[in-house]
Amino acid sequence: MKRADRNRDCRSMTAIRYASVLAELDIPQDILDRTAEILEQSPDLAEALESPVIQKAAKHRVIDRIFPAGVRSLLKVAADDGKIGYVPESIDVYRERMERKAGIVTASLAYAEPPAGARLAKMEQVICRKCKASGVRWKMREDKSLIGGFLLHVDGREYDYSVQGRLKRLEQKLTRR
Repeated sequence: MKRADRNRDCRSMTAIRYASVLAELDIPQDILDRTAEILEQSPDLAEALESPVIQKAAKHRVIDRIFPAGVRSLLKVAADDGKIGYVPESIDVYRERMERKAGIVTASLAYAEPPAGARLAKMEQVICRKCKASGVRWKMREDKSLIGGFLLHVDGREYDYSVQGRLKRLEQKLTRR
């Protein structure tokens, strides 16, 4: 049910729109974090809130019982539209926007082997310089299909330093001739 897992580096328009609503509502970050946590830890709940079979009134009662008051109106709209699964991604988009305003950029790093602390610090320096940021929030995940190296997504750009990427580029180069 996690739509954000489909493509971690490409945001849906629905999530972007909901993030804009979150910005207008000015909901405290701790409430948003708790909401995302509830939805991610309870996939059955999210599925039920998205179900067209369950009546809106029943969904609204569940939302009123489980979720913090500040976020209930947004959740009710999302549940009514069958888009509750976009809420965690929306919260993530909103958080990234707020961090960006504070000078912090989000970087997604897929790696075959975890990078050493010194290498990560060097990457952070380069990212801060290129993006004119004061800090980096890392989203890291292991991906053995890369064979070696890493794949970095930051500020809409992809930097592929993986063995898999190098092999693909070599294959493309050889097949063009």
